Amino acid sequence: ELMEWIMQIQDSSVLIWFLSKGGVLILTTWLSQAAVEEQTSVILLILKVLCHLPLHKASPENMSAILQSVNGLRFYRTSDISNRAKGLLSRWTKLFAKIQAMKKQNRNNSQIDSQS
Repeated sequence: ELMEWIMQIQDSSVLIWFLSKGGVLILTTWLSQAAVEEQTSVILLILKVLCHLPLHKASPENMSAILQSVNGLRFYRTSDISNRAKGLLSRWTKLFAKIQAMKKQNRNNSQIDSQS
């Protein structure tokens, strides 16, 4: 029920609050447990929730944990889950690369401004 509720939240500040209060670690635990117990419907729902969350706002420690869990699903026995895990990892890679490029651009602009 919690995951269905999260999927309906559109206010990013509420989702960021959820992340800041340990939501990623809870989802990581549930994802790992569902994988061990082969609960494919739960795994798929958690992967959908992870797509919905603004994970670029999560702490690096929490992101590391969820990345490891999702990475482990790349070779899951069900192709639907393995494909979704691969797609999610690809999406995150592109997102984090874009964020890093923006940070680099902002640093360069700050240096130019300070030199002016």
